[in-house]
Amino acid sequence: MNLKKIKYLILFILLSSFQILFSQEKKFDLTIEYSPNYSKLTDEVVNERFKLSHNGLLRISYNTNGKIKPTIGFGFLNTGELEKSEIGGQLGIESVKTIHNYNYLFVPIGIKINFGRLYLLPEMGFGINLSNKTKQITTYTNGEIKKETRDEQLIFGKFNKLSIPMSLSFGIDFMVGNISFSTGLKGYLSLNQVVRDVPRKNQYFGFGVILAMNL
Repeated sequence: MNLKKIKYLILFILLSSFQILFSQEKKFDLTIEYSPNYSKLTDEVVNERFKLSHNGLLRISYNTNGKIKPTIGFGFLNTGELEKSEIGGQLGIESVKTIHNYNYLFVPIGIKINFGRLYLLPEMGFGINLSNKTKQITTYTNGEIKKETRDEQLIFGKFNKLSIPMSLSFGIDFMVGNISFSTGLKGYLSLNQVVRDVPRKNQYFGFGVILAMNL
């Protein structure tokens, strides 16, 4: 069974589970969340910079009718960093930009604490590494731009198959008509390395905004 079929199977199981859960009179709430963010790796070596990354997930919270609600989710995390080298016209090349993308499926477990419409949501969980891609963008002196995406190749170390992400979200819930939405800020950090057995710590981290719909 290939990776694409596994993704569809996981999605089908999740949707079936959600249907069963939410048939019970508001015992559970479902949140669909998207978070664009800027990410980077710790322990900079040369000229690494932040890159635009993406985080999307489905989160279930248990309705306790109180201020504290336990949560569990399932999502996709894209993170990484960017490198840019100014060549200055040598060999007809103006600059080379390299974007490192590390992609994970992850399961966060947390507690949503409400203060009226405001909320605080610390989460921690585990992730499985799906792929590691490098996108290289070469700009030539004649204005031509060449883009190439490939699997990232390591000279030293190995990619960690498992990740331990933690995050902290702070935001506000609000209504638009009969639909509940949330917005706010989110920061995250991996507790272990992206690449193990190398001197650099290389833990991914990022921060961005939250856009969510609560069902």
